[in-house]
Amino acid sequence: MEKGRPYGARQTADAVTVRFVPARSYFPPMMAATVLLLTGCTAIVPPKMKHSPDPAPEVAVVSHALAQWPRPSSRLFTGMLVVADQHVRVLGLWRFRTPWSFRLAVAKANGRLLFESRANWAGVHLLHLQPGFSRHLALAISHDVSLATRSPPSLGAVRLGRHQTQIVARDAWGDIIIWQFSGLAGRLRQMLVRRHAGDILTVRYGRYGSEGWPRTMALYRPALDYALTIQSRRFRLGH
Repeated sequence: MEKGRPYGARQTADAVTVRFVPARSYFPPMMAATVLLLTGCTAIVPPKMKHSPDPAPEVAVVSHALAQWPRPSSRLFTGMLVVADQHVRVLGLWRFRTPWSFRLAVAKANGRLLFESRANWAGVHLLHLQPGFSRHLALAISHDVSLATRSPPSLGAVRLGRHQTQIVARDAWGDIIIWQFSGLAGRLRQMLVRRHAGDILTVRYGRYGSEGWPRTMALYRPALDYALTIQSRRFRLGH
């Protein structure tokens, strides 16, 4: 985490190819919920695209898709965490309200908690951390998940291309965020976040459900030598 920059801030990335790694659920989802409740160096060069002064069908489709995603929900997930070439199957519980308000718990496939974090108005905080697991990495993953669920600030900067529609924005720190949409449904397929030279986050989305959420998200951040692929499903959890 950069000095002087809160983890709750919006940031950015560049094009990296990410391959989805299928994850299998080794433990019953509700067992996982019980366990968890108890306990790039180059600059981004966007492709040349035509700016359309008149409303285009693609813009309307993207606007409609963004209006449905993301929504508050509780989700169980399974996935794969790769850190320094070490592959760890994980499962977790993700209680989402907004990109700035959520609770995330990540455990190994055997149910042993790796970390639990919470995001609120003051940023991202760790509630639990397994001894030996990097505090910096746990915070970074939590913040990257927050970034992965953020929507563009406006549709005014939409760029229309032959095969995709994208929005490019710069945050208060000068970082660049690129949202890339494709398909007839105008769904978000990739987000690129470049914090500074050499630290680029790529997020890929897939398997959209009827409620408008992507059921699969793959995060890749070479500067921290980690990749995380998660597959989630919505469920009802008593308060």
